Amino acid sequence: MRFNLDNYETVESRLAKFWEQYPNGRIATSVFHYDDNKVVFRAEVYVDAGDEYPKATGFAEELRDASPVNRTSHVENAETSAIGRALANFVFQSKTAPRPSREEMSKVARAEQPAAPTQDFVTKFREACAKKGINPDEVAAKAGVNLASLSDADHPKLRDAFKTFGDKPPVQQAVEQVKQKLVDEPPVIKNPGDAASTNQIAKIRAMLNAQGFGPMNDKIEACAEIINRPIKKMEQLTKGEASTIINALESRVG
Repeated sequence: MRFNLDNYETVESRLAKFWEQYPNGRIATSVFHYDDNKVVFRAEVYVDAGDEYPKATGFAEELRDASPVNRTSHVENAETSAIGRALANFVFQSKTAPRPSREEMSKVARAEQPAAPTQDFVTKFREACAKKGINPDEVAAKAGVNLASLSDADHPKLRDAFKTFGDKPPVQQAVEQVKQKLVDEPPVIKNPGDAASTNQIAKIRAMLNAQGFGPMNDKIEACAEIINRPIKKMEQLTKGEASTIINALESRVG
């Protein structure tokens, strides 16, 4: 480690100064970003609890897999560091100590530590790939990581790539499944050229929702693929087309 943590002021020390000088103040924190491996906190400092706007703000980021400590406390570490930065951005920065807080520099210290051994992780990953019949190097390439120099931060990338490796887009999967059903059992309906009924359209939407289709664009795309013609909205469907889609979707869950 190229520095001494004792030379840096703690966030606790800055907070004590703040509450002593502004007993009616307020410090608010919020999650600015959160995903499986990263959290970003925003902290706001108010000199009076009733103030509309903060006197200063601060942001801090932490990665869950950046260190053993962060695997259980990356959220807490990010919030504390954000508070420390906000207080330093206000007036609570020691004149004799560097600007970063001790908590912020602890993050630097953790980053400088040698990466935790990942051999066990790689071994288990290769075993899982063998069971699934896929090439581990191809999965690693999809994840954008190198198995020979894998870091803790690469683990979630590799896990995500493994889960989805070889998968086709959800819409494409659904279309391929239902099209075969249409070949085997073409639907029969009276007056197929008439406009689709409200009930048919409602049923299609409900079935698509139940089968995991999210945005409306995906639903429209799936319907267009099934009937093999472009549409911009479901109201453009005919009765025959709506029946085709319904039968196909029913076969997918049956």
